Amino acid sequence: MRRAIASLPPPLREALVLREINGLAYREIAEATETPIGTVMSRLSRARERLRGLLAGGAMPAAALKVVK
Repeated sequence: MRRAIASLPPPLREALVLREINGLAYREIAEATETPIGTVMSRLSRARERLRGLLAGGAMPAAALKVVK
C-alpha cells in the first residue's frame, strides 16, 4: 500500500494522505493546499481510482493517469 501511495503524483498523493491518513475534511484540505474544493474532490477521486488499479495489479491506461493542475 505504501509503495502504491508513493507512486501517485504529488498532488494526488497529498490530497489522499490528508484525507485518508490525517482525517481532514475536504474543506480543510482545500484550505491547506490553497486549491478549490472541487479540485480536492477530483484529486481524491483520481487517486482512489489509480490506487484501485495499482493494488489490483493492473496498469492504468495513460488517459486515466492524466493529472490536471
